Amino acid sequence: MMIFTISCIAIALPFILVRLLRWLAWSQQKEYRWDRIWNFLLSPEGMSELVRLKPEKNDFTRTGMKRPVITIRSMGVFFLSLILLGYFFSLSINFLWWWLPFVIYIVLPILPMTSSFLTENLKMLLSFGLLFIANKKVSKVNPKIIGITGSYGKTAVRHLCTHVLSQQYTVYTPPKSHNTPLSISWDIIKNYKQQDILLLEFAAYKKGEIKKLAHWFSPEISIITGLTSQHLALFGSLENIIKAKGELVKATQLTGTVLCNAKDPGTAKICQQDSSKTTLPYSPDNKNTLITNHQLNEKGLLQASWKTHKLSTHLVGLHHTETIAAAITLAQLLKILEIKILHGINSFLPEAVFTQSYLHPKTHSLIINDGKTTNPKGFRSALALLDHYKKQGKNTILITGGIIDLGDETETIHLDLARTAKPIVDMVFYTGSDGKAAFKEVFGPRMTDHLKTLESLIPKFNKDDVILIEGRIPPTLDKLLQKNSNKTRKND
Repeated sequence: MMIFTISCIAIALPFILVRLLRWLAWSQQKEYRWDRIWNFLLSPEGMSELVRLKPEKNDFTRTGMKRPVITIRSMGVFFLSLILLGYFFSLSINFLWWWLPFVIYIVLPILPMTSSFLTENLKMLLSFGLLFIANKKVSKVNPKIIGITGSYGKTAVRHLCTHVLSQQYTVYTPPKSHNTPLSISWDIIKNYKQQDILLLEFAAYKKGEIKKLAHWFSPEISIITGLTSQHLALFGSLENIIKAKGELVKATQLTGTVLCNAKDPGTAKICQQDSSKTTLPYSPDNKNTLITNHQLNEKGLLQASWKTHKLSTHLVGLHHTETIAAAITLAQLLKILEIKILHGINSFLPEAVFTQSYLHPKTHSLIINDGKTTNPKGFRSALALLDHYKKQGKNTILITGGIIDLGDETETIHLDLARTAKPIVDMVFYTGSDGKAAFKEVFGPRMTDHLKTLESLIPKFNKDDVILIEGRIPPTLDKLLQKNSNKTRKND
């Protein structure tokens, strides 16, 4: 019986490890937060993943296996999960419970969730300690602190503003999309070198999170980029999102200024959370930042005019007129010379966190990759960009997994997006679960969720096809649609 039990463990072990890696990746994608993981489990995508007991062939391949990015926390959660696995395997051997490995396989998602919970208290203590150290380091220099928040556009505004301000000042900002207390404080400790300006992004999934970070880094200038229905499953309502983002307005220094995106009426509601603060609206239609003659070139890059200057940017999409307006307004507030502002905007090269536009190396079809994140506002902006090519007679293809964390508004928002997309998009390939029914209702036979179908069609695309990737898609598809599988994608 002992040999039989060990044999059962040996048979189940590869399947257990693959399923464990998948759920470690999901836990990491949800930032190890119990509220996000719980909402994921309640979603169609999470439920289908939970009952996905039969592994697929590509789950055991290097490209098809879903696994977490290697970080200190992911390694910690992984090893804690292995310790729990070892404990259960020892029970199986000691009591000759040959069936236990198969039960473990079924209930395995509990292991990374439990391990995530065990590491959360450690993370909170570590965050507090790092924030204290980072605050002391910054306080010695007393730089001008600029904070950015909003439901969309935070990272784009932060990186463009950093580049424009750096034409006249030394500026520190965390890399990529770092916006949590732990990641920000750790990077400040490592990389802050007494720069003149500290430019930080304040993100939140619930009320109180921005307030916590702003307690350590109170901004002199705040920028509110916009308001949309994002992470409603966590916030509960749009009103709660307004209150959460408004925490940055309240934390802005009394003598400071709050820049509000006048193009988005929702920002006014956020700025009104503290009427004692001085507000400065920005917009591509504002007389001081008037951006005219905006158009897209053949690769979707924004071209425009500002005053008597020509803007030839590397930013994809017309919606970035708002991003540019924010950068110009901030630069003018900080007395940066006009010629330096112009050079900063034109010379800015977006990182991979931005929407990317490139020609597929084999089919020469145009790929618009907006796959890093998605929200209703960004989705509509991407569709507007796709419409630009539709009017040129191009074939338009949308590849999307939908928007997650929308709670009770999931179907309503996706139905509205599907109706917006219908006259623009010729064919939809749906890779997720949230919102799939809504898109199927609108597009009917013009939509498919068969991954193999899309994989077989990609080599058949040509220069007359434009493919929009909206939100995260499966790694196998992402690899097929990359500009260069060996290099980070950049704008042509």
